[in-house]
Amino acid sequence: MTERYPLSLNAVNVVCFKIDWDERALKVLLIKRNITPQKNKWSLPGGFVNVDETVEDAALRKFVEETGIAPSYLSQVRTYSDSKRDIREVGKDKVRVVTTSFIGVYTFDKDPVLTEDSSDYEWFKIPRKYIQRSVPPLAFDHDQILLDASNRVRRNLEFSGLATRFLPDYFTLGQIQDVYETIWEVELDPANFRDKLTNVDGWIREVKNPPEDLKGRRGKPPTWYKEHDIPQFERMIANPDGAIIREKESEYQKNLDDMTSEIPIINIAIEE
Repeated sequence: MTERYPLSLNAVNVVCFKIDWDERALKVLLIKRNITPQKNKWSLPGGFVNVDETVEDAALRKFVEETGIAPSYLSQVRTYSDSKRDIREVGKDKVRVVTTSFIGVYTFDKDPVLTEDSSDYEWFKIPRKYIQRSVPPLAFDHDQILLDASNRVRRNLEFSGLATRFLPDYFTLGQIQDVYETIWEVELDPANFRDKLTNVDGWIREVKNPPEDLKGRRGKPPTWYKEHDIPQFERMIANPDGAIIREKESEYQKNLDDMTSEIPIINIAIEE
């Protein structure tokens, strides 16, 4: 008798961030579950992947279904596959759930809406330290997923043009600096920051003829910029807490390296 492969379900979760400019704080959207398992617990938006869609398509679909809003940016982070993270009953079987996490960025004013799957929603502040003091205990392993995603956002600001995804289409250099200072919770030297910023090839470009609605201001008009691409680059500016975050980020890869360094090569006989 041929042994059956163990069953598993594929899921996605979206860690959607926004900057609250009134509070100058990075926030994440959480929903309170209105369904079992773990009913009434706060969680990250997400759900199961359909048989005919990619995880990327599923992440966007589930986020929109559960919140009524759409992120302006979406990027895959990593997969969580602990065999005990989420067990569901499917018929007579107990099936594990493997989830892929995504970072989302939201820049619009529209509020989320409640669905039959959620009884509440809230944008929770995500400080650079002691996140668990700012958010309630989350369902499944969403605490870890949130921590990993927030570290990834702060780290990516050092190596990519992610900052402009938190801004409208047209922005100033000062507004980009505001993104860094808000997410990192630091103060940066304006002259030094702007000098480094304008030396990153392919990221932003000065707008010579900005839209008319940006011109109606008294005094000297600001210089407007527009994102050209989100490049990867050598560390432009160091996050004061960057060493700690980079160490946490590298733990995952170190664990993979340790797991694979001793794996022997074996021959597998395949029956026809």
